[in-house]
Amino acid sequence: GEPYLAIVKDFYESYVIYQFLSFLIAVLGRGDRNAVVMKLVRHAGHLKPPYKCLNCLFHPPPQESDEALANAVLLECQVLAMQFVFFRPATAILRFILEAGGSSGGGDNGDDNQWAYFYSPQFFVIMVQNVSVFLAFGGLLKFYHAVRDDLSWCQPFAKFLTIKGVVFMTFWQGLVINVIFHANENNADNESDDDATMSDSTSSTFTSASSIQNILICMEMLFFSVAHWCVFPAEEWEDGYKARVMSSPGFGFQDFASDVNLIIDSGKRSMQASREEKLRKSDDCATVDDFDGATQATAPSYLSTSVINGVEDELDVNESFV
Repeated sequence: GEPYLAIVKDFYESYVIYQFLSFLIAVLGRGDRNAVVMKLVRHAGHLKPPYKCLNCLFHPPPQESDEALANAVLLECQVLAMQFVFFRPATAILRFILEAGGSSGGGDNGDDNQWAYFYSPQFFVIMVQNVSVFLAFGGLLKFYHAVRDDLSWCQPFAKFLTIKGVVFMTFWQGLVINVIFHANENNADNESDDDATMSDSTSSTFTSASSIQNILICMEMLFFSVAHWCVFPAEEWEDGYKARVMSSPGFGFQDFASDVNLIIDSGKRSMQASREEKLRKSDDCATVDDFDGATQATAPSYLSTSVINGVEDELDVNESFV
């Protein structure tokens, strides 16, 4: 089921990229594309002219006026994002067909060339995907640089990084893992002449690279989900919202740290009180000992034991007489 889910994932990711651009345009122009063009006109001096290969799409030509240039730049960004919507699913389906047909890239047909993977059909499809990703990334980045001041209130750069991190960075991560695994697999195949062993090794390499990519994405999505929660707060759309640097995650980390400090301080106060109590008791004992010693030292020497006993006998006689 993994190949089918991969196609669905690619469809969804490509659609999300264009929807993110549409989201920024809608926020900037309040749903009016012409309002976005007029905002871009104010930055016409800093706008980079669009690709000449797209001039057939621009009317009027971007050289005609600042407004025409702004409209052309906005349309260029939309075209670069939209091509990703079509190319990414198409290449995903093509890769699925190649993998289903047994073309895993290199070593399948007994070719023991170390670089066989890099001129295989699958690698060619990946390079087409890579070019499409670069174009979409460039279009979104160009739009961000043009309007970042106008969208500063909603943290556009943070939103840009979280969306691009999920789609683009994970794609390049998978590409690097795939290339590394196939390079190592080709080196191992050079030491073996058994076609069956080479075929098994190729299949195992593809499975291992895919498994590692899936594990990494599962772990990374935890951090991306927290990042999305921080940079896409719902209160942005409430009346009277004021821009903040970043929303803090609501996992109670600050409260937990405060409770830890409270417990530590309570323990310190308890230990300090215990030490003070021990010191007080030792001081009281020392005072009693000093008092007893002073009493014995000040008693008259002529009060001998016999005298004291005589006084006690006399007191007993008087009590019996009474």
